[in-house]
Amino acid sequence: MRVAYDVYAETNPAFCAAALIEFTKAYLSAKPEGPETPLAYLALPVALSGELAGAFDGTNKNTGLLEWLERSPQVQVGLADRVNASLDIVSDAIRFACFAEVLVMAEGARLQLGGKKLKASAVSALGEEPAQSIKRSGRLGHWFSTAGTTRTIFDMMGLTV
Repeated sequence: MRVAYDVYAETNPAFCAAALIEFTKAYLSAKPEGPETPLAYLALPVALSGELAGAFDGTNKNTGLLEWLERSPQVQVGLADRVNASLDIVSDAIRFACFAEVLVMAEGARLQLGGKKLKASAVSALGEEPAQSIKRSGRLGHWFSTAGTTRTIFDMMGLTV
């Protein structure tokens, strides 16, 4: 049996919003003010990338961003292009999540969880690879929350704000 790869399914706003929710929840566990919006534009393309999935092997939420980047320098190769290519996808995901009220834009353009919750059955029904993408998004949320400011995180990743 041949399994088709559906790029649209992994870039649709609802799926990407689920990844952003996981990112935001993980970030909030360490910093209750929430992530600044630009971090979503960095986290989502990295978390959703099948090419970078192997870079997360052998890591956990305590690994930390700097250690992960030292172990996996390939993450930074072409990162600016990856981020730029996904700007519309991330914007659509943020917009969708805010309209669905699962995320809200708080003071200082920080993401916070909204009044409505994502149904657990929606995420549990995902296949293995999409579920791993959401898990990677959460891991990035933990790492970003302990790495410092948004500017510091962008600098660590080799990007400028």
